[in-house]
Amino acid sequence: MSWYMQPLALFASSERCYTIFTSSLEFFARLPSRGPAASRNSGEPMLKNLAPVLSLFTLIFSSAFAASQIAEPAEKVEPGQHQHMAGEHHHLHLILGEETCRPTYTYQEGPSGPSHWPQLCSAGKMQAPVDIEHADKLPITNLNFHYQPSDLDIINDCNQYRVLLKFPDNYWLNVGKRPYFLSELHFRAPGENAVHGKRPRMSIQFVHFSPEGVFLIVEVPVVAGRENPLVKVLWQNIPEPGKEKKVSGLKINPEDLLPADRTYYRFPGSLTTPICNEVAQWYVLKKPIEMSEAQIDEYTRHYHDVARPLQPLNGRPVFEPE
Repeated sequence: MSWYMQPLALFASSERCYTIFTSSLEFFARLPSRGPAASRNSGEPMLKNLAPVLSLFTLIFSSAFAASQIAEPAEKVEPGQHQHMAGEHHHLHLILGEETCRPTYTYQEGPSGPSHWPQLCSAGKMQAPVDIEHADKLPITNLNFHYQPSDLDIINDCNQYRVLLKFPDNYWLNVGKRPYFLSELHFRAPGENAVHGKRPRMSIQFVHFSPEGVFLIVEVPVVAGRENPLVKVLWQNIPEPGKEKKVSGLKINPEDLLPADRTYYRFPGSLTTPICNEVAQWYVLKKPIEMSEAQIDEYTRHYHDVARPLQPLNGRPVFEPE
């Protein structure tokens, strides 16, 4: 580890501190200038001339965060072990059976289109999705999946243009010592992150959340090929727009939607829908899973062309395991 990384890695070893740091940069970058000029143009950032410095520190802390996860020993967590704490509620999407379809944003250009999305969506510097053109190799820890079967809980989320699955409280993923719970699984058409300028026709996003308040999103690309047995069951149970369907006794295992080869690219980023909070670590798997042409066509009859435009990396590092 470089000399300047050593003290920073101690700070960055806490994902929450890393998030606070990057959010603080955004806050200070928006403070108005001092003096008479500020009253004439309060939009001028106080730290305008320090933008290169802030970018450098963002890059350093991103790298330090990655360094803090190198060769981290895994905790002993039995598959399916439940570590629910009092008062926790792991579901990020709080729809309770029915929702009126009144989306507040669109993916087409216009007053509600991507270029007009609010807050960090327009002002953030660590936004997702991105185009991955290069990755640095590091001895970073693997994703340790412990997914288990659970009763089907499927939502036709018309306000965010997707079909999603919800899961009961769990700690089904470990990255080194850190546990994450799988909260939701989203389907996207097309996939959001690109590799060398190319997006997959579809993707599946596994949305995890840590006790420290950090998102970990695993995106799995989808290509046309053989029929997927689990997807066949899911498509047969998609409810009407805005509806939720729970099927007691119909068990689905999210691991059936992961490829055997789980090598990945990793980068720090944001959520890809408003308000685009910059609190996510993205893991973009290199290998796809297959769905049949008919299954892809069936999904795009519900939602299509709902990927956010690619965002600049702004100097963020992208890593892959050695």
